[in-house]
Amino acid sequence: MATAGMNVGPSDAHGRQIVGVLALLGGVTAMDWFFQPVGFVTWIVCAAMAYVALVLILGGFSEGTAVFGFPLAILAVLDGMLPLWHKGYWGLVAGIVVAIGAFATARTRECPVNRVLGVNSATGH
Repeated sequence: MATAGMNVGPSDAHGRQIVGVLALLGGVTAMDWFFQPVGFVTWIVCAAMAYVALVLILGGFSEGTAVFGFPLAILAVLDGMLPLWHKGYWGLVAGIVVAIGAFATARTRECPVNRVLGVNSATGH
């Protein structure tokens, strides 16, 4: 990947896109107008988010998908709990932030977290 000028591989990019979609979906289902009539669907989406997060963290791909597995695991818990206190909009805000990071990273193939940690393979570190 260093010779290609990127530090996010193809399977990692697909994993991040899945995380982005699930983060947005979890945030929408955490909203009061959705949670009040069909709350069980919110918890089904949160269970799917937790499962995908577990796969990304534990199984992971060789390209390091755990970076986005941890935020998805946190969102799975938050999106399941925040609607109980009528604060689901915070789950949506967090989902939007994670989705923007996930889609931007998947599109540009460069992870800012890797750059901050000094393990940016695109620069040869």
